[in-house]
Amino acid sequence: MERDFEINEALIWDYDFKDKVGTEEFKKWYISCVLTRGTTEDIRKIGFKTIRENLLSLNLPKD
Repeated sequence: MERDFEINEALIWDYDFKDKVGTEEFKKWYISCVLTRGTTEDIRKIGFKTIRENLLSLNLPKD
């Protein structure tokens, strides 16, 4: 799987992710990170279509 969007490495600087980029697991994890800790610019880079397509399978906090 190729990158579907630009990754903000500053958002996930404390995680070892280089070998996971491009996997479905990383994609869902990264989208969850963006939605919980990212900026509006990060959300724009992912795109609402991608978020909508993955929303039900994301691990997001309840509150």
